Amino acid sequence: MSTILLIGFDHPDSAHLLDQMRQLCGSRHDFVDAAGGETGASADAAIVWRHSLGDDAAPALAAAAGPGVPALVLAQDFVPGQIDFNAAHIELALPPFQPSEVLTRLDILFSRARGAGAGDTIRHGDLVIDQVRYEVTLAGKKIDLTYKEYELLRYMASRPGRVFSRESLLRAVWDYDYFGGTRTVDVHVRRLRSKIDSARHQFIETVWNVGYRFR
Repeated sequence: MSTILLIGFDHPDSAHLLDQMRQLCGSRHDFVDAAGGETGASADAAIVWRHSLGDDAAPALAAAAGPGVPALVLAQDFVPGQIDFNAAHIELALPPFQPSEVLTRLDILFSRARGAGAGDTIRHGDLVIDQVRYEVTLAGKKIDLTYKEYELLRYMASRPGRVFSRESLLRAVWDYDYFGGTRTVDVHVRRLRSKIDSARHQFIETVWNVGYRFR
């Protein structure tokens, strides 16, 4: 499940659009409103509802969604040249906003953010995650992980530097099929660290009172 941050969804039409998107995507995405205090730090992407894209569009989007967070902009009007879409992971939709189109553009955004040349391997120094074989190696040695340990590592390693709350990791890795609350995340992180961390390698960092991030 992907966490999608909603920004500016106080428009009269936004509630109806959101209800339709939730019905179409089921549990594939979890939509959380920034008005409730959520930030882009733990989101996989953001949907920004803006009446107009003016000269302040680029800094406004970066400030709203957070650095490195892909953003889908629902703009009432748009003039070409207002924002450089090649400089960031930004996708644009213009009215009328159809829920199926918005979800499709969200998928496009995720594909662009992953990068066409990223391939099926995630590398961080000596750590290699093969997403085709579901294998993890460290300095050439295979690391035996459970499925959830692998998914937790893959999810965090594909978003290095981003801070994840325990709740956001539960939504992303366990969906709603889990027991034990946020303690489940702590237990799996501890087991994962015991397998991949050493004096030379410390991949997962605890951010106190928040959660974890892949360094």
